[in-house]
Amino acid sequence: MAFDLTNYETVEARLVRWWAAYPNGRVYTCMMNYTGDACVFYCELYADKEDKVPVATGYAEEIKSDRGVNATSFVENCETSAIGRAIANCPLQAPASGPRPSRNEMQKVERLTKPPQPQTHTPSGAFATPKQIGYIKKLAKDAGMDDLRLLELIQRELNSDEAVLELLKSHEASRIIEVLK
Repeated sequence: MAFDLTNYETVEARLVRWWAAYPNGRVYTCMMNYTGDACVFYCELYADKEDKVPVATGYAEEIKSDRGVNATSFVENCETSAIGRAIANCPLQAPASGPRPSRNEMQKVERLTKPPQPQTHTPSGAFATPKQIGYIKKLAKDAGMDDLRLLELIQRELNSDEAVLELLKSHEASRIIEVLK
C-alpha cells in the first residue's frame, strides 16, 4: 500500500477538535441524492449556531458495496465523510493536523483498490437435518422456485457465493425456512 492509515486523522478526531474550537457551533448535514445504491451528502459547519453563513462546507459520495462498512451502512458512512470533508475545508484544519484527507477517506481508497477477497462458506455447528432440507425444497417448490432460484436465495440470505443447500448448517437451514415461509 502506498500510504499508511495511521498518518491520517479520523473524522471522529476531527469532530473532537471542531467542538473544542467551536463549542457553540453547528453542524448541518443534508442528503442531496439517494438512488438506493449510492448517495451524496452535503455538510455545512457554522462557528456559532446563530451564524447565517457557514465557515466551511463539504460533500461526500458513497456507493453501496457487497462487503465492508458500505454493505450495511453506506448512508451513515457518507454523512460522516461529508462532515470530515467540511472540517478539512475549515480554517481549523491546519497542516499540523496531518494530511487533508481523513483516515475514513483513505480507508475508502484502500477498499476500492484492494481486490475482493474470495469468500468461503465455512458454517459452524451441526449440519441441517434431512427433514430441514426436505422442507426447504417443499417450500421452494410451493413458491414456484427452481433449483437455481433457490440456490440464489440461499447465497443471498447467507451472503456467501459458496453456500449450497446440501451443506447448510441447522441454524442456516432454519433461517432459510423462515425466509421461504
